[in-house]
Amino acid sequence: MSSYRVQVAFQLDTAFPRDAMTINPHYFGDNPQALGDALKTNIKANAQVGPSMPFTIKVYDAMKAPPNYPLYTTTNGTGFVATTLPREVALCLSYYATNNRPSYRGRLYIPVALIGGSIGLRPTSTQMNAVLAWKTTLGANLPSGHTWVVFSEKLQQGSNVTAVWCDDEWDTVRSRGLKSTTRVTGTVP
Repeated sequence: MSSYRVQVAFQLDTAFPRDAMTINPHYFGDNPQALGDALKTNIKANAQVGPSMPFTIKVYDAMKAPPNYPLYTTTNGTGFVATTLPREVALCLSYYATNNRPSYRGRLYIPVALIGGSIGLRPTSTQMNAVLAWKTTLGANLPSGHTWVVFSEKLQQGSNVTAVWCDDEWDTVRSRGLKSTTRVTGTVP
């Protein structure tokens, strides 16, 4: 059995690699192709993603030192999806294995474009439940012997995810931001 890091990249606003928004869950199993195909089916079934949204799934060996090339890659659709929402805004799907303590908890920042609704002062319960739905997307209908895990770099091991939550605070992921295209300047009187 192996530990896998899965990179799911959603292509939003342009087809440039820098504009792919990624989430990186970890799994324990023995068949990267079966895992990637099961996740592809689950992601297309997610109400906020659907079958036409372009995304790429790459499965890596979580224990291998760089350079670490994908063991399996699969894609859905081509091109990109145009959005009108700030790309840095996300909601965090937090999770842990058995006990909520360091080395046994993790988080995935789900882009607001994959949550639905508008951005208010706080996320709505509908938006928080849309993030919680990712527990099914990431953890259900996996191939036999495969489990979603919290992977600890420090301990070099994975522990099965047992609980998830989403709070009512927006999260900011600066690395997802757009590059500036114009600038307005002024002088001080």
